[in-house]
Amino acid sequence: MDGIGKDLMARVARAGVGKQVEGAMAIEIAQQALDAVFAADARHVRPQYIKNGTLTVSCDSAAFAQTLKTQEAAILAYFNDKMPARARVERIRYLL
Repeated sequence: MDGIGKDLMARVARAGVGKQVEGAMAIEIAQQALDAVFAADARHVRPQYIKNGTLTVSCDSAAFAQTLKTQEAAILAYFNDKMPARARVERIRYLL
């Protein structure tokens, strides 16, 4: 990480908002994972939050939830490759 990045992370830590920033970054990475798997249909699935190793995703329909289920391993692999070990996700929960 460059000097500016280190300085920014230090300021975030001092401000006490590190967990919120990490959470927002995790949701962004989850969206990237969904974009990679769903491509043009990614607008039909949206990451909502991560809690206790579970990524909760809202789906526009049962068909997209089923596709999400079949692609769960690929989504988790993409997400977990980008995140630190302490922020790994073990499963996906689907909301319709």
